[in-house]
Amino acid sequence: MRADATFLGHSTVLLEIGGQRVLTDPVLVDRLTMLRRTVSPLEAAMYSDIDVVVISHAHHDHLDLPSLRVLGRDVQLIVPRGIAQLLREAGFERVIELTAGTAIDLGGLHIAAVKAVHSGFRVPFGPVGEAVGYLIDEGSERVYFAGDTDLFEEMAQLEGIDLALVPVWGWGPRLGVGHLDPSTAAEAVRLLQPTAVVPIHWGTLWPVGMGRVMPGRLHQPPLEFARQSERAAPSTRVLVTQPGETISIPR
Repeated sequence: MRADATFLGHSTVLLEIGGQRVLTDPVLVDRLTMLRRTVSPLEAAMYSDIDVVVISHAHHDHLDLPSLRVLGRDVQLIVPRGIAQLLREAGFERVIELTAGTAIDLGGLHIAAVKAVHSGFRVPFGPVGEAVGYLIDEGSERVYFAGDTDLFEEMAQLEGIDLALVPVWGWGPRLGVGHLDPSTAAEAVRLLQPTAVVPIHWGTLWPVGMGRVMPGRLHQPPLEFARQSERAAPSTRVLVTQPGETISIPR
């Protein structure tokens, strides 16, 4: 069975794997607090009939309640420890919490939460949740979704990855702590040694009114990452994927 990944922008990726449609950190709207979407709007077919949503942490650009409502309040959500109550209070019916090191089997998929180095606090008032990445395994393909994280040495223990979805920037001209930039993302690929990698978390969201401030930060990070990753991990295929573009998950 063919397995595909469609980059929808920022940290949102549609995985069609094991007969399931899995969505990561869905941000499907054109405006998110002070941020606006800078690329073409998404067609509804790209996020219809979703079987499972995995959420890496509670920051607004990763856990967006209006986007989740578009998917329906009965969509299956996999979330880090500490944020299930927020979602249940918002009316979502099917919420499962995982902490790093735990896993669940759903519809033929093995979904394991893994470590991430990132703040899980949802501004301005919380909650404080864990930040995690996910290994999504169908048996024939294994995908690593890093969520949002800084570099950590235990990445080298995440073995057998066919496709890694690795953040390479953010949503503004500068990065705060707990993020990968093109250089550290390339080092992450060296540790992970996946068959292929797609850079995510770039080029989609930008602060309103800052269009003239360092506009290259919208487009350059994945290209910088590709150059550095090809040196750091030459055996890994770097697939710089534009928002809306689909690639086949390699085996």
